[in-house]
Amino acid sequence: MNTTAAGETIEPEFAWRAGAPRARSMAMRLFSWRQPGWVFLWSVGAASLFVAAALLSPALLSLSPTVDMIGPIAEARAVMAGEADLAAQDAPFHLLLLMAADIFVDAPGRVHLVAKAIGAALVAYAFAFIAITRFPAVFVTLATAALAGFIAAPFSGAPEFGLALFIVCGLCFLTASADDSPGRARFEGALAGLMLAALWLLHPAFALIGFILLSACPFLTGRAGLWRYAGALIGFAFAAGLMEVMAPGVNLARAGAAPGALELHALFKGGESAVGLGGAAYGALIVILSSAVFGGGAHWKNWAASAALMVAGLIAAKLAGASALPVFAFAAALACFSVSSPFYDGLFREHDRASVATALTAAALTLFWTGAVAVHAAGQFSLQHRAAKEAPENIRSELALVQPGGPTIAKWVEEGRFSTPEARAFFALTPVDQSAMLLEAAARARVIAAEGLDVAFLTGADTACVLAEERDCRADGPAAANEASVVFVPRLEMDPKTTEAKGRAEAMLYTQFKMVERTALWEIWVRRDAPAPAGLFPSTATDYR
Repeated sequence: MNTTAAGETIEPEFAWRAGAPRARSMAMRLFSWRQPGWVFLWSVGAASLFVAAALLSPALLSLSPTVDMIGPIAEARAVMAGEADLAAQDAPFHLLLLMAADIFVDAPGRVHLVAKAIGAALVAYAFAFIAITRFPAVFVTLATAALAGFIAAPFSGAPEFGLALFIVCGLCFLTASADDSPGRARFEGALAGLMLAALWLLHPAFALIGFILLSACPFLTGRAGLWRYAGALIGFAFAAGLMEVMAPGVNLARAGAAPGALELHALFKGGESAVGLGGAAYGALIVILSSAVFGGGAHWKNWAASAALMVAGLIAAKLAGASALPVFAFAAALACFSVSSPFYDGLFREHDRASVATALTAAALTLFWTGAVAVHAAGQFSLQHRAAKEAPENIRSELALVQPGGPTIAKWVEEGRFSTPEARAFFALTPVDQSAMLLEAAARARVIAAEGLDVAFLTGADTACVLAEERDCRADGPAAANEASVVFVPRLEMDPKTTEAKGRAEAMLYTQFKMVERTALWEIWVRRDAPAPAGLFPSTATDYR
């Protein structure tokens, strides 16, 4: 110890209380804000890379059955033709995106890619507008790109799009804004209300949990929080009323679907494993715990809102079957970078070495897992590019859907390695099997359709209108078969909906049609009062009555 001339004792300065100017300078760059207009442009520019990647990709990489990828497009076209009811569909808003994409492209995979791009652009603009007054510039730019990539990535679908919208709504409802003017609050609320309505039309679980977060909005988002709350309710009511005019009964149908969407057993099945999300979860918990310890009771709104967003987002993701990775990144961001974060105190007030280290650690963890979302999406696009180069030309050009691996079961049946009944009993079709099988039928169906005969595939959805014949799509495969002159019936099991469709149409086939040809993969049935197609095999054409 040292003493002054007056005999007073001077305590030595502990190392952890000393200044850390270089570390503080680095942390301040991560926590720094910029002009909102410029940050908005940077963010949208970063997100546009993933939007462009989806728009310009020649084919979509998918691990789903081919009929599952073609089915929604057939349903969207059936709705447009007035053959199906939009209100009765599982995810009406996703069908609206597919309808919009269908205006610009025709191939099924490209329709999905353009729909992803549209959804990613909508979320990127909404998030960037809401985030520029809530978070620093570096995070806003990186997070906007990450959300766009998460939606546009090849393996993402309607659940991932819904989760991204849910995260944006949650941040709007739980985070205070640096611009707390009533005008901006009303606009933010209305925008979030429109997103809630979209969630209502995607998966009721997202919307219902979103309304729970909305109830906290007046208490957590500043003096103008009540304006946000009112704006959200008005925006939701307006959008829901507009959809009711466009599709009568849609809100009642969504309300009827809500109990099934909230089944608790869905929380314990599907989704990513604990190993896959463990690092992101631990990182978010560390940041939130640091915020709670560092901020104490004075900053309870910050860490409590972060914990609420993480729990609510994880439950919503599990119920909808979406990947929960972004939930942890954005929950950590709320604790670390929001305007009410306690880490700003450590940087701008008591900036000793310990507080700077805590803020820098929290920021680094948050940015790492936010960047991981973008890197994960970029990896999927890279895999998609490689798979597209290796895919058969006809599958890539006609379907714009590519799957890893080559034909197996369907090819082996054609080559006579085993019989169709054995295939049905012991093997399941791979996605690439389905693609090859459907393209074979489509090629023959187009020849038959050129003779003036209406053709249908007896699949769950009316896939023939997408692949083989230019006509209005019917509500489903059986409905198309009921009005067709020629029906292709798959001999291998494609998916549960196709199996159900075959069961429903069996009586109609045997009473109104006659089977005129059987290949290893398909049966061809012709209506009894229709002329025989010219392209039948000679052995069957002579037997046609």
